[in-house]
Amino acid sequence: MIVWFNCKISDIRPNPQPRYNLKHDDRFDVAKYSFASFAPLSPLVSKFIFNLEMADAYVGREADMEAWLKSVLPADKLELNWFRCDTKEQWEDLRNQVNDLDDDLIFPAGNEDHVFMDSGIAVFEELLELIKKDPNKQAVFMTSHWPESIRAAQHFNGIHEGNSVRYNLGNNDALRVMKKDFFNWYVDQLKDNMSVFRTEHWNGIVLPENTIYVPTKEQFRHFDGYGHVGIGADYCPPLEIPPGFFNKSIKIKYGFEDHDPACLNLNPSADHLHASKPNGTDYKWCLEDIPVFLNNYISDRVTNSLSDNNKLKEDRDVNLLLTSRLHFNWPHFGVRFAEANSPPVNWLNPHMLAVEFTD
Repeated sequence: MIVWFNCKISDIRPNPQPRYNLKHDDRFDVAKYSFASFAPLSPLVSKFIFNLEMADAYVGREADMEAWLKSVLPADKLELNWFRCDTKEQWEDLRNQVNDLDDDLIFPAGNEDHVFMDSGIAVFEELLELIKKDPNKQAVFMTSHWPESIRAAQHFNGIHEGNSVRYNLGNNDALRVMKKDFFNWYVDQLKDNMSVFRTEHWNGIVLPENTIYVPTKEQFRHFDGYGHVGIGADYCPPLEIPPGFFNKSIKIKYGFEDHDPACLNLNPSADHLHASKPNGTDYKWCLEDIPVFLNNYISDRVTNSLSDNNKLKEDRDVNLLLTSRLHFNWPHFGVRFAEANSPPVNWLNPHMLAVEFTD
């Protein structure tokens, strides 16, 4: 898989989303955090291509970003360019570069603010293999916006197999792993004098039908969360960079009721998340759920000796199931996801720690 970032690092957000009780992290740091999260996927990646434009307060910080990228990703797989591809000619040059690489998949991530959340890479690797084997040139792997994607997979009569659900829909989302032939097709659609930096910009030209593979476990999460579809602070909220991340001194507090601002607080049994209530926990995760990339940044783990480990796991499972069944409006196709047509629980059961649910 070729991973291509095409981003402008800027504090200006075209569609700012609510942060609730969360801090406003520096966007340069958000980009560093996001890029670091890709490190566990490196064995699946042949090349990381970065087209980055530094804007606003970050102009002139290319050397800082280069040093960071070389410290968190394999230097021999890196290619760095200090401009964003915005024109037809630049996209065509990029396509030529991609076609020279012996790799049939490309992930045009397009974003500097989506974070790899899984505790391992097995599910991601499984879905890569599925789209490789699918004879459809337009087979894609939807990597992010999981609460939306898992509901859409059920709504559009998805076919469940292993750790994925497959359905067909017109889609230009940038956060898809696709075949190189499909990426080439996209570039062929570009018009002269068109300014474009993400495949969503093709919406005004064409909306091809995709065979979409959705993972049954969250892979990436948008750092800014999903307030744009009405998913608020109680489930799948925006992210924060944990205290101590940049000096590899994250301290985990597990199973405690009080929120410690100096730590990464995990408590599946908490009544609320910190995003919605100041004293809530940061995540309703068990220790088994910690994103794999964070393991290299943790210096200490402290578990509440009074906590009931089995109950923590059971509550975690309930929270995971609820996250797949959130109520929200999906504006792309005018769909209102409510109780009806929820994803079957057998899609989620392989990812449970203590509970096997039945419909």
